[in-house]
Amino acid sequence: MSDQPEPKDDAHPLRRVSLRAFESLIDQQIREAEAAGQFRDLRGAGMPLDLDADKDVPEELRVGYRMLKNAGYAPPWIELQKSIREDQEALARWLARANERWPGLGERDRATLQAEYGQRLSDLNRQINTYNLSAPPVAGQIPLLQPWRELRKLG
Repeated sequence: MSDQPEPKDDAHPLRRVSLRAFESLIDQQIREAEAAGQFRDLRGAGMPLDLDADKDVPEELRVGYRMLKNAGYAPPWIELQKSIREDQEALARWLARANERWPGLGERDRATLQAEYGQRLSDLNRQINTYNLSAPPVAGQIPLLQPWRELRKLG
């Protein structure tokens, strides 16, 4: 018997693989499968994708949502999702500008900026809550911002 401890069984080889190497491994396996012809004659091959399916919309809302779509409107939760994304981008731009000004500000102005940022975060979280309560479950949820973490980004 050896005095050295035996290697642990939980040392899985993929734990030592970087994400980039893992992705290239996947790409390699896909190329090999394609070369071997495993992607030929798949069900639905050559047919257009059904990107307009209503399967994610609850049945009782499909007719109404279809009418909105045909009239050029989206369901309210989709409009709210777009608004949230736009507000998140606007907040990121605001934060970048605020951080550029931060070094030249006094304590009073910094406190004002922090209060404004906190209010903006609160307003955005209110929109996210409304979205999370109104969107169908299959649409997924948008995570709430954590003000204590976000406020650390200022300054």
